[in-house]
Amino acid sequence: MRVLKSFFLAVILVAASVNLFASSTSRYPSVEPLFIPELELGYIPAKNLNADEVFKLSLLFSECPLRSVSGRRALQKFERIKKEVSSQEYMRMSEEERGKAVLTLLYRDILVEYREDQSKVHVVFETGYYNCVSSALIYMAAAKAAGLEVKGQKTPAHAFCTVVITDKATGWKRRIDVETTNPYGFNPGSTGVVDYGENMKMYYVVPESDYSDRQEVSDKVFTGLIANNLCVDYLDNNDYFSAIPSMGAFYNLIKNEKSTVQQQIRDDFFGLPCSYMHDKTADISSCTASEYAEATMWFASFIERWGKTEMIQSNMDSAFNNLIFLCYQERAYDLAEAASKELKPYVSAKQFSDSQEIIMELLIATKLDGATPRQKTDIINGMLDSGNVTETQRKRLLLELENAWLTILNERINNYDFRGGYEDSLLAEKQVPTSDTFKQTTQIFYTNCIVEIHNNFVMKANAGKYKEAKTILEQGLNDFPDDKTLLNDLALLKSAGIQ
Repeated sequence: MRVLKSFFLAVILVAASVNLFASSTSRYPSVEPLFIPELELGYIPAKNLNADEVFKLSLLFSECPLRSVSGRRALQKFERIKKEVSSQEYMRMSEEERGKAVLTLLYRDILVEYREDQSKVHVVFETGYYNCVSSALIYMAAAKAAGLEVKGQKTPAHAFCTVVITDKATGWKRRIDVETTNPYGFNPGSTGVVDYGENMKMYYVVPESDYSDRQEVSDKVFTGLIANNLCVDYLDNNDYFSAIPSMGAFYNLIKNEKSTVQQQIRDDFFGLPCSYMHDKTADISSCTASEYAEATMWFASFIERWGKTEMIQSNMDSAFNNLIFLCYQERAYDLAEAASKELKPYVSAKQFSDSQEIIMELLIATKLDGATPRQKTDIINGMLDSGNVTETQRKRLLLELENAWLTILNERINNYDFRGGYEDSLLAEKQVPTSDTFKQTTQIFYTNCIVEIHNNFVMKANAGKYKEAKTILEQGLNDFPDDKTLLNDLALLKSAGIQ
């Protein structure tokens, strides 16, 4: 039996109206199961399957529709097997003899050559090639048709059957393993004999295999081992289009069982979309934000169909984070906002909250790219006045507003434009009242304005141009009526007799 690998998405961070569902779904694997048992069989099969149910489910897991040519042929051949193993000849045998006879029959009429990768049941009937899974399932179906109690056994790399023999007198049950990959595999470790007639006999012993890690599984799990094997091959070729529906059918069949095997199958199945998104993320450098959004929405559709585990949630959060960073790189705010709304039900509260900060950064960058510092102040104030911002977003916008004003004020300083700087600083202080910086810049510009007026006054007064000196003071006091320096200058001028 092939071993199915588990996958986990490694976190890889990358720093107009939008319709996330506009792309063709054919670009992504179907999240629907390969088949639904109740639709194929006409009813929901019970936990313990009968011979027909084992065989039909095995065909379906082999990707062989029951009404296809191959399916009908396989069913016809199985009917002939059923007829023989349920005949009076078989019914007269003991259960142990019957179990051995079923294996002999299969090697006489069907099983020809072992092929490790040949898990499909209908192919066994067409070619004679089989492996442990396909041969064990055909044996289970045939043995059940013969009235035997059969259990499926699996190890990490093998599958075989166990026939349960009941002593009619005591009710005591004895279990006999059946190694279906060997024509003499009934009860491994025992000695058998083949009678060729004319006093010719061959004795044989089939060695016991190491079944220390064996697990007895339900009939449904046993039939689904075909999907497990096929999925290994699909993943070797990155064929998620085949792997996900196949394992989806497996999980769908056994999802209500309570066992460690069911949990492993669930983890294997839920690992597939994580692996698929991992592959998408590994190639993220060549992926646009729009393309990655489609993939992430596909991931969300899987969650919508099947639910989520802790692993799925972690991977969904990582995918969402990657998407928002891609949007930031491309300045695709509309896409980020649309994706955020669509994917919110599938993303953890913490990841969603963290991503909102990035989306706000994206919005700011989108709005402010190419704008002058003064234009930025108008844009940011418009965003603040809209009322559509959270407290966290408001604080972030105020910080950006503060930076824009600081750029403007630095330019005023560099140009020695103290009067304009003072007026701008007063406005900045009003717009960002929580900033102590603007209280300081207002005082600096005020001081420089007074110094500039005073120096101009002194220059004119020393030159004997008293009327011009007085005009300078009066204009200065018109702007700064309570300034003591200017009032003192005016008093000195008047004391000198200059009116």
